[in-house]
Amino acid sequence: MTAAEDAAFPQSWYPVALAGEVKSGVHLGQDFLDTRVIVYRDPDGKPVVQSAWCPHLGADLSAGQMIEGRIRCAFHHWSFGPDGRCVAIPTGDAIPAEARVATYPVAETLGLVWAFNGTAPLFPPPTMPGAEAAALVTRSFRYGERPVDTWIAVSNGVDFQHLRSLHGLRAETPELVEIGPYGLEYTIETQYYRQHGRITGVNCFAQHLTIGAQDMFMLFSGAPIARRQTMSYYTIAVTGGAAAEARLAGVKTMVDRIMAEDAPILNTIRFRKGALVPSDRHLARFLRYVETFPKAPPPDWSPA
Repeated sequence: MTAAEDAAFPQSWYPVALAGEVKSGVHLGQDFLDTRVIVYRDPDGKPVVQSAWCPHLGADLSAGQMIEGRIRCAFHHWSFGPDGRCVAIPTGDAIPAEARVATYPVAETLGLVWAFNGTAPLFPPPTMPGAEAAALVTRSFRYGERPVDTWIAVSNGVDFQHLRSLHGLRAETPELVEIGPYGLEYTIETQYYRQHGRITGVNCFAQHLTIGAQDMFMLFSGAPIARRQTMSYYTIAVTGGAAAEARLAGVKTMVDRIMAEDAPILNTIRFRKGALVPSDRHLARFLRYVETFPKAPPPDWSPA
C-alpha cells in the first residue's frame, strides 16, 4: 500500500459542525480525516471549511482570529481568504504562490455543515427521502464520538436482523435494495408501517418512516476524526402544523432509545466480515459497496 492509499478516506460528504454553531465572525477548529480543519462563514454568510494548517510553518489556524472575513494566523499574522489564498503578509514580503490553505467543497443542509473529501463532489449532499418537497420542522444534534469507522454504524441501515434482535422492532426485510455508485435505497411497505431508507456515500443513513398517519424523518451521519474514530450527528424532522414540537419530541425519544441500545455494541465492536448467512444478503452487498467506494487522501495531505 502506498502512502497516499494509507492516508485515504472515502470520498463522501461528512458533517463537520451543527449549522447553528457556525456563527458570523467566529471560527471553529475540528479534527477531521486524521487532520484538522477550521469552519467559519464568509462575509456573505456561506460556510467555509479549510485546512487548519498554515502553509508558512504549520501553525494551527484555529488558534488565530477572524479579521474582516479572513482567518489570520496567530503566529505571524498571515491572512487567508475564503478561497484559501494568502492575501496579506505583515512583513511586506511578496506572497508565495504556494501560500494557500486547502479548501473543501461545502454544503449546508438539514441543520449541518458538510464537507466533501475531495477537490470536487462526486454526488450531491445527503437528503432525507420524501422530505424534498415537504415543509418540515427539523432539529439537528451532535451525538458524540464512537470508536468505529463511519460506515460501521451506517451498516445498521441494511442490517434488518439487528432491528428485531437488538431493538425488538417489527422489522421486515425488503426484497430489493437498489445499489448505485454512490448510494443505495429501498422501500418496505407492511400493514403496520412504511419505510423508505437511503444510504448516501458510506457514512449517512436516512429514512422516511410512516406509522399510521404520522410521518417521521431521520438522518444519521458521522465524520471520521481519525481511523476507527467517528464524530456522530443526527437530524430528526416531522411535518409542520399542529403539535409539531410534541411530535418531534416523540421522534427524539424513539431515536435516543435506539441509539442508546446501539451504543454498547458500537462502542466495543471489533468489526469484521465473518460467517455471514443468507439473511445477511443486503448487509453483504453493502460491505462490498464500501470496499469498492472511491477513496482519496484529504485535500491538505502531502507525503511525509
